[in-house]
Amino acid sequence: MPTARSDVKDTQAGVRKSPGSNPRVEYGVLAFLGVALAALVLQRAGLFTPDTKPEAFLQPLQTAQRFSRSWLDTPTLGSPNYNVGTAPLAALFAALEWLGLPPWLAMRLWRLGLLFVAALGARALVRDLLGDGTRANYRAVAGVAAALAYAANPYVVVGGGTTPTLQPYALLPWLVLCWLRGFRSGAWRWAVLAALALVAMGGVNAGVVPLIQLLVLLPVALHALLVERARIGAVVKIVVGSLLGYAVMSAYWLVPALSALTAGRSVAESTESVQAINMANSFPEVLRGLGMWTLYGADGAGPFDPGRISYVLSPLVVVLTFGAPVLAGLGVLLSRHQARVFGAACVLVGALVMAGPFAGGNSAWGRSMAWAFDTVPGLVAFRTTNKIGGVLELGLAVLVALASVALAERLVSSFQRLIAVLAATAALLGGMAPALAGELFWIPMDIPKYWTGTAELVNSRNTGSRVMMAPGVGIADYAWGYSGPDELGPSLFTRPFVYRNSALSGGLYSAAMLAEVDRRLQLGTLPAGTMSTLAAYLGVGDVVGRYDVVDADLDGARVEKGLDADPGLGAPTVLGADAVSHGAPGAVTVRSVTQSSGSPVRLTPGTGALVIDGSGGALPGLTAAGLVKDRPALLLSGALADDDLASALGGGARMVITDSNLRRERSTSNPTGVGPVLSADEDTGRGLELFEPSAQTTATQEGSASVTASGRGLLFGPFPSGNVEKAFDGDLTTAWRVGNFGTGVGNTVHVIPESPLALPTLTLTPFNSGANWISSVRVTARTETRTIVRDVPLTQWTTFPSAVTLGAERVRDLSITITGVSGFGSGPVGFAEISAPGLHVKKVVSVSSDLARRVGPVAEQAGINLSTIPLDVVLERQSGDENGLEPGEATLERVLTLPDTRTFGVAGRFRLGSAATDATLAALAGDTGEVTVTSSSRLFDKPSARAALALDGPADAPQLDTAWVPDSPVVGEWIAVDFPRRELAQFSLTQNEGLDIATSALVSIDDAEPFAVTLGPGRNTIELPRPTTATRVRVLLTQRSGLGFVRITDLGLPRAERTGPAPECVTVATVGGDPVRAKVTAYREDLLAGESVPLESCGDPFTLAQGRTWVGSVADYAVDLLHLSEGRTIAPRANPSVEIIASEPDAVTVRLPDGCGDCLLSSGQAYDARWRAVTAGESLGAPLVVDGYAAGWRVDLPPGALVRMEYGPRQAGVLAWWVSAAAVAAALTVGLWPWLRRGLRHGARSRALQRGRDG
Repeated sequence: MPTARSDVKDTQAGVRKSPGSNPRVEYGVLAFLGVALAALVLQRAGLFTPDTKPEAFLQPLQTAQRFSRSWLDTPTLGSPNYNVGTAPLAALFAALEWLGLPPWLAMRLWRLGLLFVAALGARALVRDLLGDGTRANYRAVAGVAAALAYAANPYVVVGGGTTPTLQPYALLPWLVLCWLRGFRSGAWRWAVLAALALVAMGGVNAGVVPLIQLLVLLPVALHALLVERARIGAVVKIVVGSLLGYAVMSAYWLVPALSALTAGRSVAESTESVQAINMANSFPEVLRGLGMWTLYGADGAGPFDPGRISYVLSPLVVVLTFGAPVLAGLGVLLSRHQARVFGAACVLVGALVMAGPFAGGNSAWGRSMAWAFDTVPGLVAFRTTNKIGGVLELGLAVLVALASVALAERLVSSFQRLIAVLAATAALLGGMAPALAGELFWIPMDIPKYWTGTAELVNSRNTGSRVMMAPGVGIADYAWGYSGPDELGPSLFTRPFVYRNSALSGGLYSAAMLAEVDRRLQLGTLPAGTMSTLAAYLGVGDVVGRYDVVDADLDGARVEKGLDADPGLGAPTVLGADAVSHGAPGAVTVRSVTQSSGSPVRLTPGTGALVIDGSGGALPGLTAAGLVKDRPALLLSGALADDDLASALGGGARMVITDSNLRRERSTSNPTGVGPVLSADEDTGRGLELFEPSAQTTATQEGSASVTASGRGLLFGPFPSGNVEKAFDGDLTTAWRVGNFGTGVGNTVHVIPESPLALPTLTLTPFNSGANWISSVRVTARTETRTIVRDVPLTQWTTFPSAVTLGAERVRDLSITITGVSGFGSGPVGFAEISAPGLHVKKVVSVSSDLARRVGPVAEQAGINLSTIPLDVVLERQSGDENGLEPGEATLERVLTLPDTRTFGVAGRFRLGSAATDATLAALAGDTGEVTVTSSSRLFDKPSARAALALDGPADAPQLDTAWVPDSPVVGEWIAVDFPRRELAQFSLTQNEGLDIATSALVSIDDAEPFAVTLGPGRNTIELPRPTTATRVRVLLTQRSGLGFVRITDLGLPRAERTGPAPECVTVATVGGDPVRAKVTAYREDLLAGESVPLESCGDPFTLAQGRTWVGSVADYAVDLLHLSEGRTIAPRANPSVEIIASEPDAVTVRLPDGCGDCLLSSGQAYDARWRAVTAGESLGAPLVVDGYAAGWRVDLPPGALVRMEYGPRQAGVLAWWVSAAAVAAALTVGLWPWLRRGLRHGARSRALQRGRDG
């Protein structure tokens, strides 16, 4: 059998030498490749196009310093750093910056260098595999072919087009080459060189790409053992040696990455799912070098990657990108060289891993991979299997090289060779088509001047405090071009930076606090003062409003309104007034925090601290309740051991029970997206709930049946309106919503009675979004003896429910399935109400009982009189946007648990509820005369769109700027006017001018047979068929035009008169079964405008017994905030200032002042149990969660005491750097010593010869 290194021979004597036999021609081709690559890489010169973290190019020295540590303080509130591998890369760019290279050029030269290294490595590997037995001209052809195939293919444009992937990709051939030579010689030097090649691949993103590329060992070992007959001992020796050397030299990133394993896993699990990432990596796509999910995704703004979309949409490009796989196949078929074993094995391993979890496949291999990603700790980091593409592409390059040799042997004539060269060139150009079109770099970052101005302004201020950017985002996607996972702040600001990312990228405690404040800010429901309060706890000195993003849902005006209302923030400096701002005054606003402490480190007295049953998400409610005006320390009861709880209570803390720790889903892409409150056993996916379910606010169902839903639900959720119980709450203004974007069919409601229940008539009231509606449903009822099926057609008119007769038999389970949806549009459908006699379902939300359950025994054991500790209860309705109505919770209903009997006063805020009747609104307005106006709906259930506003003002001068505005779908909605008996021959109906109008209606007099009328814009006169005496007119709208709001501004019918005063007090809720009465006289107009107003109690304080207490609702009013307070205060002590002696992100030393014998010291860094504090050589013990998010300690030390707070793994991280540095130095010496020795000997010989000549 011919050996792998000598089986390609001259097949004919006297065969004409190919041009490749001349080395100068080969070098010329490679030089041309270099020039072509340089031209591609340097296209769009001057434009910065980052292919990894932009701060590594824009602020390289600062980035290198930050990422060199085991703890990263930016852009979260602090987290373990699994990305220390970024530091050497940033240091390289810092050196290039020092040499005067601008960021854009440094990045391009870096990319060009990597591509050259990749090309030369592929060439060297193929020439080595072919061996000396192959003719020089064929080796030259193979080398050029491999270089082209490896350095110019779709993978290096898309999946491998970023530094974290391309850097390991470029060095992969060199790694394989070192291994092969080591297997042959057995010399340790090759193990060292292989380890150096691995180290040079970098440790960005915890070294995921180099680690997954280690699977190349399988084809390398297979080739070495089966083809080259290497000794197993030599293979094991070189592999083990190189991997051990790699581990030691990579200690600088490996040690911190291992200590940050939990943080890395949370980031991976809260970003793209395995299914989403692997939605397009089928075998054909990965063989083309594609399959990266971002290439195939799109949203409302278009494709995620428009510059490379030709790989998918251009038939010619699609065909040409199969060129490399086809050539590789020819290499396997035509070449007899045994290097094809290595090439084919690489392709097989790479393709199996890349395409294994393909969502469209259903193989046992794919299922096992998906299972491993879900269950094996840490393996989720490798879920983007496209990152092993280097192994596949290396195999393709080897096979393409073999194919080129085989074809060169067979194609004798010049014409045949010309055709082959043209075909190969076409395939090469097709593979690089987007790059040739100027789209090699898909992330432009041409930073506008207003952002550089923002950076100059912010960086000139207090350098010790943080900069906070708001509002939060799912991903940084700027209107001026930049889009990526890394926010702009670290690239511009020299101060610590924080922003809220809807994907979990820091600790749970800090994420819960930031998420709720940001969500409420964007919805317009954040209580005034909350942002500055948050800033005080986080050590923020400046708040930057950022609005120049691509986000159709962002309301910049609403966010700015919330920031303007905060008395603790200064006046805004507006930048980028002419840029995209979504209604804000400019693209960027900068506000200083008026009472900034100047540092995230805080020292607060133990007296007056708040022990909160909940999470940091309670901050908005605490601010609204006035409990954090003095910025007391915040402690979470769920995070306190019993001893710590006793210390807090004994030190003068007060207790606060909240409903802030909600068990619910949260969106990782939409900052405001949350789902309904879930039960203790329902999975929240990527929620931010803390502690065990008993310490969370959870939901249960009560009633005669349990209900669930199945189907696709609402796409792009979660949404709070996906709560199926809303179809059973007796409130037609709420609804279970499903089926947006045309996915309604198949969604099903399941009803399981506790015991078989007679349901003779089932009433269905559908919810339609206007443009589309449910056209049919199937009702299936299973009794003890049979299954009853009813197919029910439905109309667009939701105001008329459909009754389904099921008979007298008792039903043991019932399902209602949507079988048809009509219309157009992307809005949801669903059911406003599903009812039947005897069918009762109620969702009960229970507040955490953790503190109430534990505090009694803890206080008793510590000798503390529990009744002397003040207790507050702060409950908040989970409202929608600033209108305060659906979707969300229509009313506030809670079950809370009290630790002992207490007497409370009541305060808070409330508004008119979505279900408030027209009669209630009329009474509040003082319209208590004989004329009443009612309607089937009002827009968004707003009081300001109520029916009575179609009859306000005098009859001869109606008020036309107000109107009855019916809710969607408009068709089928009605308005009715009741008045004293009078003669009626005609009346007028006035609506808006323009397209958005009702075009026809049915008019009924005294509920008699209706008659049809045609309506136009403006004033319409409606003639009755004959004059009559009447007491009621009803107008039912039957057709409409346009897609906007229809406004009925006036009905020419008798007016209501204000014949009586408005009520002074109304019942707005119940507590423990007793009514909560609130004053309304001073707030009547605000209430009727739909505003939230202060809840000022009209009644006496409540005495509530120990144990469970029900907070209930009433139909007409919705409580936004309920604050139960005993009225007892603890005299606060001023927060003492702490002197910062030394400050680093992972270690801070402070000197304690006078007047703080028992205080809480916050590190200002997100809680991690491995933080430690030491004073005078003594440990302060395990850290507490202080201020709702930070690692901190209770300190009782003399004035002047020094406390050093340090992240535990810090020292190990520093040591790892020294170990890596020493190991790299030793490896370089060992690996390069033969060349160094040869150079030294040559130098000595030259000097000796020179002396001889001189002598």
